Amino acid sequence: MRRSLWVCLLVLGLCCCTESKAQTMVLMLSDLHFDPFHDPAKAVRLAVAPVDQWQAILDEPDSGGQKAMFAALQKQCAARGEDTDEALLNASMAASHSQVRRPAFVTVSGDLLAHQFNCRYTAATKTASEANSAGNQAFAEFVAKTLNYVVRRVEKEFAGEPVYVALGNNDSDCGDYRLDDKDPMLKATAQVVMAGLRDGHGPQALAERAQASEDYATGGYYSVLLARPMQRTRLVVLNDIFMSTKYATCAGAKSSAAAAAQLDWLQKQLDAAREQHESVWVMGHIPPGVDAYATFSKLKNVCTDAPVAEFLSSPAIAEVLAKNADVVKLAIFAHTHMDEVKLVASTDPTLPGKVPMKMVPSISPVDGNMPSFTEALVNPVTAVMKDYAVYVATNATGIGTNWNREYSFDSAYHVRAFNPDGVSVMLGELRSKDKRGEAAIRQYEHDFYPGDGMSLLSLVWPQYVCTLDHFTADSFKACACRNRP
Repeated sequence: MRRSLWVCLLVLGLCCCTESKAQTMVLMLSDLHFDPFHDPAKAVRLAVAPVDQWQAILDEPDSGGQKAMFAALQKQCAARGEDTDEALLNASMAASHSQVRRPAFVTVSGDLLAHQFNCRYTAATKTASEANSAGNQAFAEFVAKTLNYVVRRVEKEFAGEPVYVALGNNDSDCGDYRLDDKDPMLKATAQVVMAGLRDGHGPQALAERAQASEDYATGGYYSVLLARPMQRTRLVVLNDIFMSTKYATCAGAKSSAAAAAQLDWLQKQLDAAREQHESVWVMGHIPPGVDAYATFSKLKNVCTDAPVAEFLSSPAIAEVLAKNADVVKLAIFAHTHMDEVKLVASTDPTLPGKVPMKMVPSISPVDGNMPSFTEALVNPVTAVMKDYAVYVATNATGIGTNWNREYSFDSAYHVRAFNPDGVSVMLGELRSKDKRGEAAIRQYEHDFYPGDGMSLLSLVWPQYVCTLDHFTADSFKACACRNRP
C-alpha cells in the first residue's frame, strides 16, 4: 500500500514537473507588405509567369533603369515609404529561420501585399486598373499570385513546420479595406493557405481541414487545432477587414452582413472549444480598440470635443474575447507596424475575464521603422505564452543586415508569463510614477517603434496607456481624461 502511494506521488510529481517545464518556440511574423513592383520591368514578366517561376525572376540582377523607374512609380502612387522587396523578404526569412531554428509553427497575422497595390500594378504594367477591380481579371490573378508567392516563401523557408496565415486590409483584389464574402480571390488562395496547416491525419483531421478550407473560401477565416506539441489548443483565424470602420464591399457599398456572420461564427467556435475542453488562440490583423495614431497624430485634445478614432466599427470582437476569457488564452493582432502589448477587457463589470494581446511588429519598413519579427516561448500544455523576444534589423534593405535581439518580455518587465496577471502587472508599472515605473515606461517607448529609440509616445503617454486596456471610445476617454481639468 505504501509502495503504491509513493509510486502515485512520484508519477504525479513527474506530471507536474513536465507541465511546468514544457515549452516550445513559435515564430510570429506580420505586415510583410511584399512589393513585386520594386523592379517595374520584372513586374511585367511576373504578370504572365506562373507563380513557381517568380522567385527566379525576382532574384535576377536589377533591370537597367530600375532606380529611375521605381522612383517614378513611387511618385505616381504618392508612396509614403518603401515596402518589402525581394532582397528584404529573403533576408527576413533567412534571419527568422536562423534565430528560430525549429519553431513548432509560424503565424503570419496579415497584410502580405504592398500598399497602393492597385496603383503600383497600373504604373508598372501600364494596364488600367480601377480601385474596384471587379471585372479586371488580369489584376485579380496578379493579386492572387502575389499572395500565393508570399505564403509559399514562408512555407518553403520553414518546410515541415505549419504556417498559419491571416489576411489583412491590403490583401484584396478590390482595393484597401474592400472585399466581398465568397470573393474569387479567397478561392484562388485557399489551397496555398490550407497547405500550410500540414499537421493531422485521419478522418477527423481531414474533415477539419475541409471545413477550414470551406470557411476560408467563404470569408477568409478558419479554425483548426494547432499542430503538435500544442495540446488541445485551437487557433481561430479572423478576417476582420469586414469589421473595420473603413470597410466597403468591392462595389463600394457599406454593409455589416459579413461582419455579423463572422462574429456569429466566432462565438460558435469558442462555444465548441469549451465543450471539447480546448484552449484557444485568436489571430486577426486589425485589432479592436482605439487607433492611437489617428487619435493623437495631431495632438488633438480628446478631453474636449476631439473625436476618438477606433479601428473597428464596433467593440464586438473585444467583448467576445473578454466574455470567453475562460478558453481564450492569447490574442494575436498587428496592423500598426509597432510593437505593442494590450489586455482585452469588457466594459461589462459582470465579465471580469481578460485576454492578453500581442501586437506583432512589421517586416515592412514603410513607416520608417526597422523590420522585425517575434519569437515566442509557449507552454504547449496550458497554451500560455511564457515569454517573447523581438528581433530588429540594423537596416531596412535586408542587404548586409544584422538582426539583433532587441529585448524579451520577461527581462524587460520582470514578468514570468504573458497571461492576464502578467500583463496587468506590466500595465500597472507603465502607470506608476516610481523608479521601476519610469524604467518600464522608457523600455516600452524605446521598443514601441522598432529601430528608433526616439519615440514621440512621451508627448501623449498618459493617454496612450489608456489605449492598452480600454477598448471603446467612452471607456478610453474616461481613462484618458481622469483627473484632468
